[in-house]
Amino acid sequence: MSNPQFRLRFAPSPTGFLHIGGVRTALFNWLYAKKHQGKFLLRIEDTDLERSEDRYTQDILASMKWLGLTWDEDPIYQSKRLDVYRVCADELISKGHAYKCWCSEAEVEKMREVAQADGKKPMYDRSCRTRKTPGPDGAPYVIRAALPLDGHVEFTDMIRGLIKFENTDLDDFVLIRSNGAPTYNLSVVVDDVDSKMTHIVRGDDHINNTPKQMHLYQFFNYPVPKFAHLPMILGADKKKLSKRHGAVSANVYRGEGYLPEALLNFLARLGWSHGDQEIFSIDEMIQYFSFDHVQKSSAVFNLEKLQWLNGAHIRAVQPERLAKIVADDFGTFFNSDSLKRVDTAIGHRLVSFHQQKVKQLSELAEQMVTLCTPGAVEFDASLIKWGKEPSAKPALQTAIARALEQLSVKIREKASVARSGADSTWGSVPALTDVGMGHNDLDGFFRQICETHGVKLGDLMAPMRVALTGRTASASIFDLVSALPWDVVEPRLKKLENV
Repeated sequence: MSNPQFRLRFAPSPTGFLHIGGVRTALFNWLYAKKHQGKFLLRIEDTDLERSEDRYTQDILASMKWLGLTWDEDPIYQSKRLDVYRVCADELISKGHAYKCWCSEAEVEKMREVAQADGKKPMYDRSCRTRKTPGPDGAPYVIRAALPLDGHVEFTDMIRGLIKFENTDLDDFVLIRSNGAPTYNLSVVVDDVDSKMTHIVRGDDHINNTPKQMHLYQFFNYPVPKFAHLPMILGADKKKLSKRHGAVSANVYRGEGYLPEALLNFLARLGWSHGDQEIFSIDEMIQYFSFDHVQKSSAVFNLEKLQWLNGAHIRAVQPERLAKIVADDFGTFFNSDSLKRVDTAIGHRLVSFHQQKVKQLSELAEQMVTLCTPGAVEFDASLIKWGKEPSAKPALQTAIARALEQLSVKIREKASVARSGADSTWGSVPALTDVGMGHNDLDGFFRQICETHGVKLGDLMAPMRVALTGRTASASIFDLVSALPWDVVEPRLKKLENV
């Protein structure tokens, strides 16, 4: 059951891709709304018609959906509400809370310079506030808020506590520009009022906007929402992360193979804590989240910690889900149709063997490309090590050849069982596991082969690993040889005869 007393929103501007600082703001709003059975809304602040682009809007929507930060009502687009803001500004004029100002930008700048020279704050001198006659016909003008000339405004921030501003320090800020466009402070308040916002959670770079907006809420006879201003996220160089920095775009992290829950877990811990716990499920974050445990100081982005958390979440996920992500998201990137095979029974087994060791799904996809490619693959022969002594090579090659012969016989002996166990996506040839030879069976089989030919198991596995995977490190050879179809395993290992 929803709680109408809790209505929160995330309000990005589509002037760039959704960066992780914005994602954290969205997350904290979403968590607080969910925790209190409230509503979470999405507002696209696209009043900057020159810089706002539809591709950025689509990126925001797609990124939010990928992260699971779904909204409860239709998105609000400010560009469709420009007439509403003008009507509201005219309403404030009629009530004496705003006025038209015909002063040019050059005149206003001169006023600020004079004020600063007199040791005062560089502000507009309010000359049009008491003006008795309108400006010349057709002359451009702005609409300014008529703020109180004395007293103060204060609010208790849910993170920072009591914050107070003197009204004498506040300018009669612009509500409508001379071109008719609304300013940020007017449009957000009008939308907050119309959407019945109860809580405003945003970055601390908006603190100085808050007293201006509080006056507007009061001018519109709307209860002032509760505020929480989040500390900024700093990069490793202790500088603020840039909104237009591609390396911190949410879309980039998806492309690099981060799970959405891992990225949210990481961002939640950038400034919030629950005891010493580091790894959280989405449900746990909702359950435990509180602004009482959001720190006031800036958090530092740590890529190594994000990778560690991602690895932890990858290990906890069912291989079927990881396989689908790899198949859907990385086939184009690696230009490989072979990745379609990952989302099969065989592919699921291969994923389960590797997910314990990777920190990003891009690593998993890279390994799956080779494993899922039909037949033999090229590998770097320089990676092949035939034991510690050159004299060991013939015996090792012979041992591998005899092993292939014997395993091929086992496949043929159980041909009918084998064919029924084959995965049609991979072809008609089955894997050894389909004829009853799993990890432990192959472990014993290869140990016997090594004993017969007088070679060491480790020396035998090393060249087999490179031929099978193209790498010197991989999941267990016994797991891979048993799980892969025999027409993938055999031609790859046969290539060792000529190395």
